[in-house]
Amino acid sequence: MLSLNMVFTSRAVSKGFFTLSNNAALMLAAALTIFSFSPALADDELACPGQNLLAQLEKEDPVRFRGAVEKAEAMPNGNAIFWKIEKPGLEPSWVLGTMHVSDPRVLDKPEGFYGAYDTIDTLAVELAEVAEPEKLMLEFFKHPELTTLQGDKTLDHILPPDATSEVAASLKKKGINMNLMAKMRPWFIYMGLQTRGCDIKRRARGLKVLDESLALKALHDGVDLVGLETPVEQIKSLSDVPDDLMLQNLRELLALPNGMDDITETMIDLYDQGKIGMIFSLMEAASTDQVAAKAFENRMITDRNKVMAERAKPYLDKGRTMIAVGAAHLPGDDGLVELLRKQGFTVTAVN
Repeated sequence: MLSLNMVFTSRAVSKGFFTLSNNAALMLAAALTIFSFSPALADDELACPGQNLLAQLEKEDPVRFRGAVEKAEAMPNGNAIFWKIEKPGLEPSWVLGTMHVSDPRVLDKPEGFYGAYDTIDTLAVELAEVAEPEKLMLEFFKHPELTTLQGDKTLDHILPPDATSEVAASLKKKGINMNLMAKMRPWFIYMGLQTRGCDIKRRARGLKVLDESLALKALHDGVDLVGLETPVEQIKSLSDVPDDLMLQNLRELLALPNGMDDITETMIDLYDQGKIGMIFSLMEAASTDQVAAKAFENRMITDRNKVMAERAKPYLDKGRTMIAVGAAHLPGDDGLVELLRKQGFTVTAVN
């Protein structure tokens, strides 16, 4: 999953799951630092901090807020996370938009989910390996060329001169030494910082993100589990985003006073209401570079939608299949819902 809620266990290393090259060893050290360290871990509470930013936006910039609402309402298929897929002669299939977090509001399935789930033979997720984190990590470490800066390049070399101290100071506040990150691609650091401390704590208590919990349930219930992508394909989609664009995203993320907490809380609240189009609209409204934002969306969402739709079709042609992928892949003219309709399926919002 592209949220990369990674869990690096000492058990995996001690049992020899990883044969580390110099770059891979660096990746492991960096990953352990980014994905495992969080000041919030000292807190015993599992509640996540964060406030919904919509009220703030409406108050501070009502014109931009209204524009975002209007744009969201105009987005095709942007107001539902659960859809029924039908074609004459086939038993129904389904598509569920997910969020890669363990928040109870996300884990609480939409109305009609369990009745639909009881009818399926196949569950198609982004990565089948999500049910086996150690296997997923093994694939990850096979490709350090996608996660580390090559040759003599280091992070301070590709940062603008006036930004190096700024980024170093921001990382230090999060308990991360920039020297340890020196060889890591900006996307790796950026994605790592999206993992909140509360989600790390929840995982330590046995709670899974939605995609993983669905995959494990399928395996337990004897439902065929298939992946629509491979780990390398997902990592490459991130690696393909130019470093300068990811550096811009990283600097903007580090500048946020509450990090990902407020953003994630806002997205969860919108997800809970099925307002996926509003998430896209807010992202666009907040972007300082529309061209770069569109390029990022094309590579991370649109390109992958086409692959997912193509690979899902053989399963949908048999019926009794449920697709469960990130909700961002569903709406829009190039979203999964529209792409499946172009394949001849009738796709209808369940709720």
